[in-house]
Amino acid sequence: MIYRCVFIFVILLFSNSCFAEREAGFSLVGAGGETYPLYTASNELDGVFSLSKTKNYEYTLNESVRVPRNYSLEIDYSLVDQLDAGTADGGDYQVTVRIDNDFGWILPRNLDFLAMSRAGERIRYAIPLQTARIKRISLEVSGVKKTGVEMRLNGLRLTERFYGFDAEGGPVLTSPFTRRDYDGTAGRVLINPDGDYEIGGGKVLFIDGIEGAPEITAGGNTFRYIANNGEDAYRGLTVPAAFLETCAIEINGSVEAALLKPSQNKSPPEPINADPAFILMYPQDKWRNRNYEVFRWESFPSILIFDTASYDLQDKIFKRLAFFAEKKGFRGRLAKDVEIAELHGWNAHDYSAETLAEFFDAARKSSFPLLDEELELRDILVQANIVKDRGGDFVAGDGAVISISRESAGYLRLMFMTHEAFHGIFFIDAYFREFCKRRWDNLDKAAKRFITSYFDFQQYDITDPLLVVNEFMGHCLQQGVSASGKYFGEDVANRLYEKSPWRRAALPPRDEESGTWPGIAESFKKEAAAFSEYVSTRWGLSAGRVWRVRL
Repeated sequence: MIYRCVFIFVILLFSNSCFAEREAGFSLVGAGGETYPLYTASNELDGVFSLSKTKNYEYTLNESVRVPRNYSLEIDYSLVDQLDAGTADGGDYQVTVRIDNDFGWILPRNLDFLAMSRAGERIRYAIPLQTARIKRISLEVSGVKKTGVEMRLNGLRLTERFYGFDAEGGPVLTSPFTRRDYDGTAGRVLINPDGDYEIGGGKVLFIDGIEGAPEITAGGNTFRYIANNGEDAYRGLTVPAAFLETCAIEINGSVEAALLKPSQNKSPPEPINADPAFILMYPQDKWRNRNYEVFRWESFPSILIFDTASYDLQDKIFKRLAFFAEKKGFRGRLAKDVEIAELHGWNAHDYSAETLAEFFDAARKSSFPLLDEELELRDILVQANIVKDRGGDFVAGDGAVISISRESAGYLRLMFMTHEAFHGIFFIDAYFREFCKRRWDNLDKAAKRFITSYFDFQQYDITDPLLVVNEFMGHCLQQGVSASGKYFGEDVANRLYEKSPWRRAALPPRDEESGTWPGIAESFKKEAAAFSEYVSTRWGLSAGRVWRVRL
């Protein structure tokens, strides 16, 4: 009897050791970064599986984990054929991932669908989830025809839903509904999720690792990237939500990353990442605020760009700032509405982080009543870290803000965007400021006298040397080099000559036959060419162009 009891005890102990669930050597990382242990009755605790037999592997959580809306399960794994290292062939086998009893997703065995010869490498595959909670994750293996195929599961993570791929550094990140064809000289990326699995709400397309000038077709719109050969090139490009009415994406050209992702919504709204070309063409009916939309210049993320519905609405946000920052007789003080109501501000604006902080801090210290629109601007700037709130004191952060308006004619919007954008770069880049100052210091005396008089005529405070240098640069770069001679030697000079006769002394002799000033034209065409060469070398931009996309 004693022997029989011992025998039964041993059987029970052996049985429990085979079938009791134990903690696996890898976990599930939740949406907030928290870690959830996984348990399994299998002996494969370390995430390394031999797929030589038809077998299922099941992992459970102590409690079901909530899945936020529009999230995916990212599976970090690799598949290696030990008999033919790196091929992960193993016949016609497949590994299917199933969440509870939901639809199963077949894991790619290699990266052939992305036209990459990287068999056996780690893949981070993000499958879209329809379930609200996760309790059980299973791997179902089928069709293995020979021994030696091994799967290595490195981890599981809940991540915000996306579609596409990112092959830049580390394991390739990718998803279903994605394919890339590549013939060695050119590539084509297709991203087309099924309607049941589309990204809800706003979405953006981000592409990076760009070579050449790929063409992007998205939501019925076609865009061409402008190739950048600058040393400090910003190669990434975001297509904003307003240009993505559907999820069907096609990219013809070589890219290393193409990700369709949700756009961000915060309060105050997070600025929309965009190239200036998209901002100029952005559908106004897609604005989140009927008075204005705020963007972040993707190539220079510390620069915010406001597009306003009208000059009047732009004035409510920026007019007092214009007088505080730049206007003759007003610079450095807060002007009351009654003082500036009948005076013209600007049709486009640009301000540094330092000026913005000084403005809002001056208003705080003097309890000056700002408009609601000005307070909205302050909150957006604080959120963007352009202005910092230090216990009620406002100090400069990093960056700048510029603005244009929908009331401007199309050709003026192009010019104003270019002019103000280069001002923005001037504010954030010390090397560019130094280059601009050298060009100003070496400018011909006659040209310098002429342009200084013109700035005074426009009501700039010419006693501010940095303001004068900045405007000199902005006027040189706001149009193409070929147009700059006519702009300065004919348009600007004639404006000064006709509208302010007493300033004619600031002009060199006029060519009576043509009615123009060829000397001025030649001087400023030379300056425009020098500035254009600099911004082309640094950032792939040029005189008359600050955008990286042609629509």
